Amino acid sequence: MVMPMLLIACAYLYTQYHYVACNTNSFCFVALSILLYNLAANTISEYRDCERGVDDAHSPGTRYRLITGIVPRKHILYVGITAFSLASIFGIFALILRPHTLLFPGILAAFITLFYSEQPFGFKYNALAEVCVFITYSFLIFSACILSLTHTLCLRDLFFSIPFGLLTTCVVLANNIRDCKFEQGKTTTIPTKYGLKFAYTLLFLMVHLAFLCVPFFVYFKIIPKSGLISLSSYLFIFLSLKKINSPAFINCFGLMQTTFSCLNIFAFL
Repeated sequence: MVMPMLLIACAYLYTQYHYVACNTNSFCFVALSILLYNLAANTISEYRDCERGVDDAHSPGTRYRLITGIVPRKHILYVGITAFSLASIFGIFALILRPHTLLFPGILAAFITLFYSEQPFGFKYNALAEVCVFITYSFLIFSACILSLTHTLCLRDLFFSIPFGLLTTCVVLANNIRDCKFEQGKTTTIPTKYGLKFAYTLLFLMVHLAFLCVPFFVYFKIIPKSGLISLSSYLFIFLSLKKINSPAFINCFGLMQTTFSCLNIFAFL
């Protein structure tokens, strides 16, 4: 939940920096909807992983440990269904306050959340988890937040969201790299489908591209000059190189994304 909360805060401050008119009531409903859709996607995904045998008691990526019986599977599924229902209700309230403008991001958010791990698509089981995460944590979250605060959305706003989506996607891809051997033959991810060499290349390409955006944003006044401080979070890339093939590998990218988002928030204050 930390990542979407940081992105929501960053989108809010970015909008305050570039726009004047704001509708905080609609924004609050959108923010709640985003957080609940994120909770729904994570819990339902974890439940389906266990049902399909992708996770078990020995899985390096099992967070909720459903297999061990600490948390009953059905309870996790109920949490996911409840979160999805509440997210949809809050989304409808946001639509009432901001008619038409939030319709497309709202429908897309519900679609990705529902079919991220559910049939007939099951995106995460068909090497499309990273695509879904990138769309959600870049264009989708930022466009929904900005549209809820103002009727305006321009290409500049979408460009600004790209590095956040890339770094969040890196966390998912690093997770799939870590779990590659365990998940071989159980599901299809980018590492299991295209190989670890391709996955590592894609991972570090996304990291470099994300940080290359920052000077571009400052030059075109998309972010203030103080936004250059976010480049310091790039140092985590050197730590990640030391952690390759280590269980802590994914943590480097989680810290990188979190620090990058926090420093961008600080730049807009």
